[in-house]
Amino acid sequence: MIADPNRHGARLMYAAVLYRLDDLQGARDQLDLLEPVTLTPLQRAEATRYRARIERSRSTTRFSGSASAAVTYEEDAAGALTTQFDSIFAPPVSQEGGAAVFAARLNIAHDLDGAAGYTAFGSIGGYDRSTFGDIDGNVRRGDLEAGLSYVGRLNSWNVSAVARALDLLDDPYMREVGLKAQARWRTSNATTFSISGEAVSQTFDEPGVDALAVFIGGDRDGWRYDFNAGLTHRLDARTTIGVSAGWQDKQADYEPFGYSGPGVQARYDTSSARGQYVAISGGIQWLEYDAPDPVFVGFGAPAREDTRSWARVAIGAPFSAFTAAGATGDWRQDVGIEGALTYGARDSAAPLADYDSWGAELRLTWRFGAAN
Repeated sequence: MIADPNRHGARLMYAAVLYRLDDLQGARDQLDLLEPVTLTPLQRAEATRYRARIERSRSTTRFSGSASAAVTYEEDAAGALTTQFDSIFAPPVSQEGGAAVFAARLNIAHDLDGAAGYTAFGSIGGYDRSTFGDIDGNVRRGDLEAGLSYVGRLNSWNVSAVARALDLLDDPYMREVGLKAQARWRTSNATTFSISGEAVSQTFDEPGVDALAVFIGGDRDGWRYDFNAGLTHRLDARTTIGVSAGWQDKQADYEPFGYSGPGVQARYDTSSARGQYVAISGGIQWLEYDAPDPVFVGFGAPAREDTRSWARVAIGAPFSAFTAAGATGDWRQDVGIEGALTYGARDSAAPLADYDSWGAELRLTWRFGAAN
């Protein structure tokens, strides 16, 4: 650019690099130099887009979020539900089916005056899964989170209070209230190490269990603790891998409902210059229950042991990827379409039934705000 100041495409790229390095004033200065010059329509749209990003980032209060709508299919819809929730002990009838799924999240962040890097934040999210036909598998979730975060040059952390509500089969099922924390350290330009933990008090609404609680000594209510450690490594500019390992401990007033055990997860993400991407993820968790359950599993049965696993392979792209230039600089870069194959399984010791289910998703997503 020093040798040839009229290389406007290079200057636009330089502004984008400065923005990603959080040099907002430097990026703005470069965009100011591009204001009076002639750019292609796509270059002008990108310059306008980055200027809007800079203005949002310079604000002490920022909003961001996402919304999605999807249709899903499950080979065994009842079994897929059972692999996720611990409420059904009698084997449900295997039945394929589909559902409409809607999810949304809104985030707000406010920089604290006189405390560089510190931000107060809040988040609210919702999820609704409504099954088609006569399949009984509706799920609704909502959550609130508020806390404090810090972002430095090589590290970041956040602590927050969380509250969650889960409705299962159109009835209240579980409420959670507690605390969570996370810290990240960037050990190099490509590698980040993270640890996270959560402690929440769980309250369940299970009329059948509650009616017996006085006789069996308790119900499913109790604290749940989670701890995870992870490593993310960027193989190149567009490809990232990540692995994590953790431990979960669920306590319950009725001891056979309590469990603990380790789990591992892995993820691989890669994308193209146009924004098309492939995301592969999966995990497995081994759980041992705290005591045999003579009431709900049966006399003489050993303490329950579960192996729960899941996997997901997704491909997607923003709408802009389907244009001739591969970029548009407008809303089409924020709205995308994604297709995915899913798998979920729960292997349990007899007499409990095992479940596994293959599924498929077609999802429309929209990202907006300062974090986009």
